[in-house]
Amino acid sequence: MQQVLNPNLAELAPSLAMQFRSASPFRHVLLKDFLATPFLESVIGAFPEPVEADMISEFGDRSLKHTVEDIQGLGDPFGVWDAFLQSRDFLHWLETVTGIKGLIFDPQYVGAGTHNNFHGQSLDMHVDFNRHPLTGLHRRLNLIVYLCPEWNPSWGGCLTLQKNPWDRHADQQEKIFPPNLNQAVLFETTEHSWHGFNRLNLPEDKRHLSRKSLTVYYYSRNREQAEIAEEHSTIYVPGWIPESVKPGVMLSEEAYKDLETVMFRRDHYLQIMYRREREAINRAREAFKGLASMHRLAKWVRRLTFWRYWRSRD
Repeated sequence: MQQVLNPNLAELAPSLAMQFRSASPFRHVLLKDFLATPFLESVIGAFPEPVEADMISEFGDRSLKHTVEDIQGLGDPFGVWDAFLQSRDFLHWLETVTGIKGLIFDPQYVGAGTHNNFHGQSLDMHVDFNRHPLTGLHRRLNLIVYLCPEWNPSWGGCLTLQKNPWDRHADQQEKIFPPNLNQAVLFETTEHSWHGFNRLNLPEDKRHLSRKSLTVYYYSRNREQAEIAEEHSTIYVPGWIPESVKPGVMLSEEAYKDLETVMFRRDHYLQIMYRREREAINRAREAFKGLASMHRLAKWVRRLTFWRYWRSRD
């Protein structure tokens, strides 16, 4: 098999494990020069072109993000990447670095695969869904490998790990990682692994560029009881008051647009929550109708059984 991982990372596993365990605001590690150079170049060269019709968010809206989950369908070098991610050697390496045993690869790449974000896209702080929607396995790790040959942190798109976005006044202990070429971020997925990235704001002469990455999630059959929560989908926290809006300063057109964007996103999430609530209520009603029908059927069965019993005595 083609060399995928930078061979130097194998001997660095013990030191990376120490960094992972001691990291804040939650367990993670930055992996520099993650892929072997020839493989990196082959992946960049074969990265899928965006298909506008496929650029739809999880909420059914028009998106500035293109995702391909069908990694195997992209051919080589992605077939090599797929085989590598589920290989026993790489799983062992991940378990050594993270201390999480029994890791399970997701062949469906649910929510993962190739990610391509364009000018204007952002990702609000969030914690990920905690169970695989098909298998029910516990989600344990996120691995993101960046494929941006040219990037300036001032263009946005920087991954931010945060302690608690609900508490606006707390020390967030933020860690920020620009999507630099061949850097990977590996972090544990928990109920407190808040992460997102700020809006991509590319200069006009750089808007042919995009924030490209390879993403994969790992699961396990079990996890510590204290870490288990009720199953949930991804939970988002919309952005707070923009830095451009300051008390005592006349509101500029730019600051107004920033504030308008925040309010629009917040209203949008509220609409989504209301829709989910209505759908949940309707499902509960349908389930109740089903139970009521079963109850009526059971009652008629009991009556028929009782009637047959007395007929048999005649």
